[in-house]
Amino acid sequence: MPYAAGIALAAAGCHAGGGPPARLLDGRPAAHFHPVGAGVIASGRVLDLDGRADGCLAAADEADVASDAPAIERIGVDSQSLTFANRDGSVVYACDGGIDPAGERSAPWCRTVLGELDAGRLLDPRLDVICRDRRGRPLAYAFVDPVAGARWVGVRQNGYVELYEVLAGLPVRVATTRGVDLERDRATLEVTQYDAEGRELVRGELEAAVAG
Repeated sequence: MPYAAGIALAAAGCHAGGGPPARLLDGRPAAHFHPVGAGVIASGRVLDLDGRADGCLAAADEADVASDAPAIERIGVDSQSLTFANRDGSVVYACDGGIDPAGERSAPWCRTVLGELDAGRLLDPRLDVICRDRRGRPLAYAFVDPVAGARWVGVRQNGYVELYEVLAGLPVRVATTRGVDLERDRATLEVTQYDAEGRELVRGELEAAVAG
């Protein structure tokens, strides 16, 4: 992702929870987006799927997904994910990263979700609260449909706003350790969408429940 005006790399360091982190999950320096206060950019890039979903996608679904399908790889401060669609664009998949508390899956993927698309938009955010981060905290993953003109989807974290770039015309897979209610299989995410210059377009709470 080319760096635009207002984006700068953070100095080396680690995140102690007291402010914007200096590094992402894979150790690379975090880019800070100054138009959004305490804005930290999750890495996002579009790649050919090409085996990246091995260990995530069920064998029954593999035939319905092209090996060269565009896949969005995202690496945040505490999370990572892979998003792609099936051949006819009617279903979107997400491979959610983290530790599987049941020990049934090996890293990086701990969970697979899929959602039906209607005219390119999801009928449900497909909340997932199974995965754990490196400190054992529950990770809530969810899809966000970007509004017209949105370039960034921001999620309020502890001490910063994590920004996910809108890519490849697909819903944006976001994650947080805040607002997770494991007993009720629910999560509340504070989401704000911005244009390319960091101007706020829409803000609100995304209240989601794990689909039955």
